[in-house]
Amino acid sequence: MAALPVLLPSKALPSSSEEDARLAWKPQRNLEIPNPPPPEDPKAIEMDMARQLADGKPVKKVRPRRTVDYGGGLGRWALLRKLRPNATYVPYLRPAPPFIIDLLPPKAYPDNPSTSLCTKFIHTSTNKIRCPVNCVVWTPEARRILTGSTSGEFTLWNGLTFNFETILQAHDSAVRTMKFTNSGAFLASADQSGVIKYFQPNMNNLTAWQGHREAIRGLSFSPDDNRFATASDDSTIRLWSFEEQRSERTLTGHGWDVKCVEWHPTKGLLVSGSKDNMIKFWDPRTGTVLSTLHYHKNTVQALAWSPNGNLVASASRDQTVRVFDIRAMKELRLLKGHKKEP
Repeated sequence: MAALPVLLPSKALPSSSEEDARLAWKPQRNLEIPNPPPPEDPKAIEMDMARQLADGKPVKKVRPRRTVDYGGGLGRWALLRKLRPNATYVPYLRPAPPFIIDLLPPKAYPDNPSTSLCTKFIHTSTNKIRCPVNCVVWTPEARRILTGSTSGEFTLWNGLTFNFETILQAHDSAVRTMKFTNSGAFLASADQSGVIKYFQPNMNNLTAWQGHREAIRGLSFSPDDNRFATASDDSTIRLWSFEEQRSERTLTGHGWDVKCVEWHPTKGLLVSGSKDNMIKFWDPRTGTVLSTLHYHKNTVQALAWSPNGNLVASASRDQTVRVFDIRAMKELRLLKGHKKEP
């Protein structure tokens, strides 16, 4: 005889009443925000506007200050690097405004340099005293912006909300250049009268001395922060010991004002640009000129090394930017597009 199949007891299906009760369930806990913001009182707003009118001030609508989270994609990228299926995986970036929240930092797109181009204007911040701003640097923690103005003031701005936090009368004359050490422990600045000052990150002034006879236009630290170089309108470059605050060597060779100087990211090599239209490479140990490039037709205003130190870019008042390969000492790219001198 064939064996009869054994029927196992199955799980009882919920009845219609139980199903209705489950669908009708509502949460009973954690329904309210622990500390909700106080609601805006329309009467208080009207009284504030009436008070402004009585004082003769223009009525301003109270708006929350705009905030830009420039590091928002970093957390998403760090999470993606742990969860990605392979080392080269990057989600497809859809070309539509709603998908901007999926945008990752430029480093996540090594094959797409267009993601590094800033195309959106964010904000304008105005100082209390309207005067030209000569130099701008990010603080080491990248949360604030420090500006140096013609009035000799340092202004510290919040990088998220764009409001100023501190104003300090740092110099007696116009601030011309300032630079944080590579470690971020100190700030060195120089002014129109040739005075060099050291500051701590909390803007506490440590020391000051006369570095050049004329305005100092450029300042750059060595990779180990033990020395720094200054470029001045007296047509010289000076190398300084950071701790001892003394001049170790004076580099002469430019025929006019030296407008900028930059130390190589990893090696003992200096590059400088001058009003004599020339770019010079220096050996800081001996103070000799290693090479001279004469490509620009006007004052060389700014210089910058590439991160690997193989390329150097120069900007000039001849409205061009040139990129040089120092391994061959030849021009790699000529960039045109500016209509006025910088």
